[in-house]
Amino acid sequence: MKYLKTIIIIALILVSNSFLASAAVNQRVTPKIFDRPLIPTGYGEAKFLYKDFYLGCFLIDTSAVYRTPEDLLFIDAARRMEFKFITEKRMSGRAFIQQLLQSMKINNDPDALRANIANLKLFKGFFRRSIKKGDILRFDYHKRFGTRVYLNKRLIGEISDSNEFYRFILNTWLGDRPPSAKFKRGILGQNGDGYAIELQKRFDAL
Repeated sequence: MKYLKTIIIIALILVSNSFLASAAVNQRVTPKIFDRPLIPTGYGEAKFLYKDFYLGCFLIDTSAVYRTPEDLLFIDAARRMEFKFITEKRMSGRAFIQQLLQSMKINNDPDALRANIANLKLFKGFFRRSIKKGDILRFDYHKRFGTRVYLNKRLIGEISDSNEFYRFILNTWLGDRPPSAKFKRGILGQNGDGYAIELQKRFDAL
């Protein structure tokens, strides 16, 4: 009888744990910008000097209609670039922004660079602290505010502009010279299913 009771108790615990896990998944909060729910297009892994640097995710308004990577750049819809840093080495804010600015320069034409000089100076001033493992950086776009930059969910700067400047930033991922070809394919959801699922799991676990 004691043995049967033990089996029943174990079974109840397993069912309970399964229910709680299912509930946790179902209660996962849908990311939003204002009232606009977002859905990821894909995930990528970026390296710096051949070492793990960050996992990236690009999200867009669930109601947006797009067919090509260029649509993602030009569409006037709520969008989010999210970086989750996995680097083992702390990087100064100055070093990080210099790296990002260099990527902007090589992925945008000279006319776009000249048009965004004032915004770039303002943008540089947002990064005053170092970047370390576990940090989360977000670049959000919405037509109501332009571009907002968050570090660990804290707003660190805003550029009130059209989506021109956001496209300038997004080109670092979707332009001709992204972190890697595999990274760009991942952001666009074009890598193999197995790799994509594994990367999504890693991203969600951070």
